[in-house]
Amino acid sequence: MDFTKFVALLRSKSISEVTVTHHCEYRLQIRGISKDLVEELLYNPQRLRGVLQQEPEGRFKLYYAYTEDKDLIIIVDARHVKSKLKLIVVTVFPQPSKRRTKVKEYGRED
Repeated sequence: MDFTKFVALLRSKSISEVTVTHHCEYRLQIRGISKDLVEELLYNPQRLRGVLQQEPEGRFKLYYAYTEDKDLIIIVDARHVKSKLKLIVVTVFPQPSKRRTKVKEYGRED
């Protein structure tokens, strides 16, 4: 899936399913991040700050506003199924906002 199609589907809230890998569930528990928060951010992307396309094809790094000085990074594998978006959450971690560099902002380039 290409970047443009992914962002359009994310913006239109066309997510049909969010699955979290076992690795991700374990890491969320260790990092004290709620699975509900991750799903809330994915289904309501108003706090999305940027998107980077990654390898392999269909993998994206999403930057969400988390705290005053941190972003919440969500790595997802995206599948396009019947005009809907199926997301598999690979991992989630906080990162200082100042590390956010030259990412494609939600719908535009920096």
